[in-house]
Amino acid sequence: MWDFIRYLATPVPRHLKDMGYVQGMRELDARGHRCRVAWQPHVMRSRALIIEAAEYCNRADKALILGSGPLFDVPVAELSWRFQEVVLVDILHLWRVRSALRRYPNVRLECLDVTGVVRQVHATAHSGQALEPPDYKPDFFLEDGYDLVISANILSQLPLSPVRYVSRQKDQAAPEQTKAFSRRLVINHLDWLASFDGNVCLMSDLERLYCNGDDILRREESLWGVTLPDGGQEWLWDLAPRPEIETDCDVRHRVAGYAAFPKKAWLERREV
Repeated sequence: MWDFIRYLATPVPRHLKDMGYVQGMRELDARGHRCRVAWQPHVMRSRALIIEAAEYCNRADKALILGSGPLFDVPVAELSWRFQEVVLVDILHLWRVRSALRRYPNVRLECLDVTGVVRQVHATAHSGQALEPPDYKPDFFLEDGYDLVISANILSQLPLSPVRYVSRQKDQAAPEQTKAFSRRLVINHLDWLASFDGNVCLMSDLERLYCNGDDILRREESLWGVTLPDGGQEWLWDLAPRPEIETDCDVRHRVAGYAAFPKKAWLERREV
């Protein structure tokens, strides 16, 4: 109880407000409720994939979920039952999420920027410095012995808020700088995942599709030229039926999911 009260009294860091993370998390939560029927197949596929990934683990001591968000696609109850400790990680957690998780004594929340660059981008955005690919590579939790690590639909999202924040400043990043920065964050995240000893479950959108019924009007690649290894499942996520984002078309994501991400295949990849 006192931890929850202290959370309500703790101010959100300024850089998270400035860069749109607070608004973005609230909007994601609201959209998930508005579009809950359209999202249901994606939510069920994501949760089933996570449960399948848990079954691959040799032990069931600790599970780590990166990008837990509003918890739509995370089967918290099942993970709490299967694992002795479950850690949910995101850059911030809504009060609704904190309140809902009080019933699970073995579930812990961590507020963390998994890219490790958000505060730096905020600090330098007004300085005129170019948006360079970061030298920093995440190594959080690697020594903590997690049996299951889940990256839950955040891979393509990692660069978005930093890039948007920089683009709102006087000196906008050139397209080639934006792509190089975004690509590096995606690669760093995958390298980090591949460094864990335990089983890794990955879900990520590959493309954003603008559709009229079954017809694809336009498609946008989501991972800045990074290609994931073979072997994953694929499905469509009806992210925003019209007029949620577009008034004249539906927005869908083509999603890839791995119950056991092929870490060796990723690390042995040839970058082009």
